Amino acid sequence: MIRNRLFFILSVCVALGAASSTFAQRAPFEIPDPDPEVERKSFIVADGFEVNLFAADPILAKPIQMNFDPQGRLWVVSSEVYPQIKPGQTANDKVLVLEDRDGDGRAEKTSVFADGLLIPTGVEPGDGGVYVANSTELLHFADTDNDGKADRRRVVLSGFGTEDTHHILHTLRWGYDGMLYFNQSIYIHSHIETPHGVRRLGGGGIWRFRPETMELDVFIRGLVNPWGHHFDRWGQSFATDGAGGEGINYCLPGAYYLTAPDATRILQGLNPGSPKHCGAEFVSGRHLPESWSGSIVTSDFRGNRVCRFVLSEDGAGYASREQPELIKTKHMAFRPIDAKMGPDGAIYIADWYNPIIQHGEVDFRDPRRDHTRGRIWRVTAKGRPLVERPKLVGASTEALLAALKAPEDWTRQNARMVLKERGKSIIPALKDWVAKLDSNDPDAEHQRLEALWTYQAINEVESDLLATLLRSNDPRVRAAATRVASQWQTRLADPVATMAQQVIDDHPRVRLEAVRALGLFPTTQAAELAMSALDRPIDRFLDYAIWLTARELAPTWLPEVQAGRFDFKGHIGHLVFALQANGSSGVVKPLVESLRASKIPKEQVSGVLTTVATLGDPGDLAMVLDLALVEGGSSTHGQRATLLETLAKAARQRKVQPTGDLNRVASLLDGKDEALSRAAAEAAGVWKLESARPRLVELANAKTTSPTLARVVVDALAEMGGPQSRTELERLAAPDAPGQTQALAISALASIDPNGASQRAIERLTKTTEPAAVESLLARFLQLRTGPAALTAALAGKTLPSDVAKVAIRAVRASGRPEEKLVEALTSAGQLASASAELSPEQMKDFLADVARLGDAKRGEEVFRRKDMSCLKCHAIVGAGGQVGPSLESIGASAPADYLVDSILLPSKAIKENYHALVVATSDGKIITGIKLRQTESDLILRDAEDQELTIPVATIEEQKPAGSLMPANLTDPLTRPELLDLVRFLSELGKIGPYSVSKARVVRRWRVLEPTPKEALTIQHSGLDAAIESGELRSWTPAYSRVSGLLPIEALKPFGSYQGAFGMARAEIEVTTPGPLKLTFNPVAGMKLWIDNKKVELKPEVVLDLPTGVHTVTLGVDLSKRPDGIVCTLEDEPGSPARARVLVGK
Repeated sequence: MIRNRLFFILSVCVALGAASSTFAQRAPFEIPDPDPEVERKSFIVADGFEVNLFAADPILAKPIQMNFDPQGRLWVVSSEVYPQIKPGQTANDKVLVLEDRDGDGRAEKTSVFADGLLIPTGVEPGDGGVYVANSTELLHFADTDNDGKADRRRVVLSGFGTEDTHHILHTLRWGYDGMLYFNQSIYIHSHIETPHGVRRLGGGGIWRFRPETMELDVFIRGLVNPWGHHFDRWGQSFATDGAGGEGINYCLPGAYYLTAPDATRILQGLNPGSPKHCGAEFVSGRHLPESWSGSIVTSDFRGNRVCRFVLSEDGAGYASREQPELIKTKHMAFRPIDAKMGPDGAIYIADWYNPIIQHGEVDFRDPRRDHTRGRIWRVTAKGRPLVERPKLVGASTEALLAALKAPEDWTRQNARMVLKERGKSIIPALKDWVAKLDSNDPDAEHQRLEALWTYQAINEVESDLLATLLRSNDPRVRAAATRVASQWQTRLADPVATMAQQVIDDHPRVRLEAVRALGLFPTTQAAELAMSALDRPIDRFLDYAIWLTARELAPTWLPEVQAGRFDFKGHIGHLVFALQANGSSGVVKPLVESLRASKIPKEQVSGVLTTVATLGDPGDLAMVLDLALVEGGSSTHGQRATLLETLAKAARQRKVQPTGDLNRVASLLDGKDEALSRAAAEAAGVWKLESARPRLVELANAKTTSPTLARVVVDALAEMGGPQSRTELERLAAPDAPGQTQALAISALASIDPNGASQRAIERLTKTTEPAAVESLLARFLQLRTGPAALTAALAGKTLPSDVAKVAIRAVRASGRPEEKLVEALTSAGQLASASAELSPEQMKDFLADVARLGDAKRGEEVFRRKDMSCLKCHAIVGAGGQVGPSLESIGASAPADYLVDSILLPSKAIKENYHALVVATSDGKIITGIKLRQTESDLILRDAEDQELTIPVATIEEQKPAGSLMPANLTDPLTRPELLDLVRFLSELGKIGPYSVSKARVVRRWRVLEPTPKEALTIQHSGLDAAIESGELRSWTPAYSRVSGLLPIEALKPFGSYQGAFGMARAEIEVTTPGPLKLTFNPVAGMKLWIDNKKVELKPEVVLDLPTGVHTVTLGVDLSKRPDGIVCTLEDEPGSPARARVLVGK
């Protein structure tokens, strides 16, 4: 498995030198020719476009962000100090102003407006000067004597965190509402004092600030490293993430996104599995082709690409599709990080120019880091006239208002900014302009919206215009006006009444805006109105908005519900939704009362019971148990099993169990339904039910007990404790016990008698060669505080096969615990040589030369996909695969080759942001290790090495400390040197132009293949294939992944040999968010059959489906003798259809 920074170990040879001495010898492998013309000629530009150099070094060094002012001058912040100032170095980073005075597309003049800065990361002209993000401060510079250089510096806000120099305050952007938006990233904790109180943001997110009133609030929370944010023509907000993997993110006010602190639920991005992106700019105007208007341009700086996405309506939200790149290149130093439309209608690209882009993963002092170069590129459409640069500064108010009709977003926004600086003196002219608008103009409604935003910009409420636009015939205008009304809510006569109309609007996005606006009003009426949105169709965006608003308003409505004074006007569905959204113990009583009164709709009963089981007291849990034990009631077997699992969790985490006779659960150990039996066994163990012991012992000894049930059963016996459990587990763990049962029993015994279990574990390790069995056997010991010491003692004087010892050491390293004594004991037992993994400079040079000369990426991909390597268990490519380590689709384009090798050799040397492991010790003696996902007031959520999310109650945590990488050592020991060369070559090609650059097509990349177990084979033999699929009885599906090309190799399918020749089964999932016709295409369909949602469909090369909203399965039966190459399945839009769908990825 490849984890964190490429989770695999390369064993080539013993290092002879220190890494710090290698840089000079590495340089020739990575540094391209810095000539701008050489770089430009390497660009592959979208059809119909061309690129010219607007500005470059030496005066322009390391541009970080740029923005135009209304005069058409380009302001840039640059930093030669980044990533870290040297001891004794003077900070002298700059704000630059670039001017194209003759309109030839090249900057004739570049001047330094301000210097002496320390890593400035944001710039935005405005308010008579320029705002600059500078470390802990938001500054404003002004030139009062008109000499072109700032002579006044003012600290506007301070208190922004500085934990990481590429996460600090950044990405300044004026909104249409006249407020300044800026971002911070995951490791930053900011505490900002304002006249309105302290404002805090502990992690990533986007701030919103009105300078004239000093009002500051958080617009959204989360994202890992959000370096792009912009608004479409209708004021909807979108962000990109430089360290996330979901492409374009639709920004819903107040929403929580990936990594947001205290988030119990997050809003997902629009392009799961997408590479990381930096910058965001909606493009528009007469110079560009009409088909480009409304596209969003952003940069895959890791992959040396400038990308384009097209957004489309998808219910209350949007769908996003990546298009062919605007620019792509093999030039490794091309690092586009920002994009802006210019006054001439061209697209301007800031190129940070650097062969090294990793922040903490590559040495800050690596001499290959470029500190002096940078470029601004200008992209124009061939054969299309440029836009005449508008003269806005000094123009009359009437001329500026007329500019609000311009097709170019740039012109309209900058005209508004000039109007903003003139303040309320523009009001008479603005009123007159609105009054004279031609209602027959197709753009009249948008022009009125521009006027409304202009009122916002000067901070003037215009209720009449707002009321008109709230009733516009264009839902996009109604949605935008609803957002304005929410921002004016304290200054409107009756804002709740306004939202009462919007929340029942015909268009889902208007309802979404109204629901979020209602979250600002702490009244039961607002809560009631917000929940009324449930009475109309909802999608994932609306569902999230209603859920979030219910939580925000809970301090108002929940006490009233508890007191019996408020019940959402008797709408039980509204009440249930709100109570479940809240997630506090205060919701249990109302839910229980509704259950006892049989008011809960049948389809909601199971979910309500789960909530009660999670939060309730012993009496509440007794009711849940009663219903879970009812055969043939309103809950399915699966739902009943979930209830029992939740009850067992309540006992473990909250020390609460149902009142009454718990022994009744033993009746479910009859094995009729395995899921129920597993849940019953778990409950019996945690509740210590002696009445269940005989049946548990019987199941543990039965040869017919499945491995999954057997594991739960022996764990239940261990949890019951006592001499009887110990005796039974010792018997099951005896050397003559069946292998599967013995291993499970040893693991279970470890929690009762770690010393005795360790002795048996070492005995078993001497007879085990399967790596997975070794790791599984040791896992329980490594989760116990005393487990490693017990294993160390048991190894004294023992000998292990060398391969077993290597795997065992790998498992110890992967646990994140510094158990060096255990590693030493395993090394001695396995008679392994102790050697440094670090390569000397000469060895690194030789190895990289051989990668380039002898490595084969095609062969390397097959090594990467091998089961014994387990790379895809922890890493994804375009979202398909594990999530424990970073996604790898652009790693070859972003990382120097020696960095890849160092990642292989020394996994904890430098770990990518957001992938550091955390070791947690709990009050019950357990040690839990994983990647921190988020933390709420009550729970810490980790992702462990098996890609499972683990929830740890904060109250049970005794200690937590950071660990290194979750990557285990020595994973590539079985590989030959040529295989290692091939593997590194494959990784180094990922993301580069060529066969290992990921396609934009929505190809299926994550599959499930059916395992040919005896049970599945018997089901197919008895029922026939069609009936077996249609019944849903086939359940042994395991992950499989397509190659980078999108092809699922035929050998990934597991052959069933007894049904009309060898055949295999593969299944994919698609999620439909807006219903309508859509198309699936297949490579040659010979020898295949197709089922959609377990119903047979005639298979053709193109299959048009009309599917409802939801997740749907696509199942293929494949005659393996007729499919030598494999399977490619692609999701495509059907022309004219409103359908929106996506292929699901993940593990």
